[in-house]
Amino acid sequence: MAPEAAPRRGMAPLLPTLIFLALVVGAQADSKPTFVKAPEDQTGLSGGVASFVCQATGEPKPRITWMKKGKKVSSQRFEVIEFDDGAGSVLRIQPLRVHRDEAIYECTATNSLGEINISAKLAVLDEDQLPHGFPTIDMAPQLRVVEKARTATMLCAAGGNPDPEISWFKDFLPVDPAASNGRIKQLRSGALQIENSEESDQGKYECVATNSAGTRYSAPANLYVRGKDTGRAPAEDPEARRDPPSDAAKLPGLGPSVWAQPGLGRR
Repeated sequence: MAPEAAPRRGMAPLLPTLIFLALVVGAQADSKPTFVKAPEDQTGLSGGVASFVCQATGEPKPRITWMKKGKKVSSQRFEVIEFDDGAGSVLRIQPLRVHRDEAIYECTATNSLGEINISAKLAVLDEDQLPHGFPTIDMAPQLRVVEKARTATMLCAAGGNPDPEISWFKDFLPVDPAASNGRIKQLRSGALQIENSEESDQGKYECVATNSAGTRYSAPANLYVRGKDTGRAPAEDPEARRDPPSDAAKLPGLGPSVWAQPGLGRR
């Protein structure tokens, strides 16, 4: 007959230690906010756009708020767009006003463990005050319609001294090609190339040129992503055969039956 296994000893005293270690590890997981993207000083053009981007990490996830001269920002020309569940935020000011918008803007990241602040300065110049080398948009993006899964390219070219860096915004949020697993690339020319386009790529795109003299935004351009062509002719729409009204303007890139009338939306 096999000898009976001896009972395990010492497990019960280990339980409080294991519980304590679990609590310590859990407590260490919580952390105060830390900035991973900070707003930068900007010089903008009167009537143009300025965007300050701020993002923080921490546990619990921090929330971002914006202040101007010690008061929470509030104006019809100021818009706050959140991303990353509120841990990221864009403060967009449009149209810029000389003197009125020139200020220090403060980004605050807060969670249950603490609060941190960082600030950036905005200067606004009239067109006749622009220094030599202030960026120009030589080629602005244009409306594009692309079939789903095809490649879309939003063009942009800029000049200035020194040569400006080009970045992109989509629906007022910064485009980060590094977060697209290689699907979205910014070409050396400054153009934004979107491969294997998805419905989520549809939106309003802006090209932004920045150098030491200042920042200039292009006019926005829409990208539309439509479903794949099934190869079957669609049923004819009787409305499509009607002649457009005399005061209508054809919307480029959206087909022969899409027109705009003054005071009316697209048909």
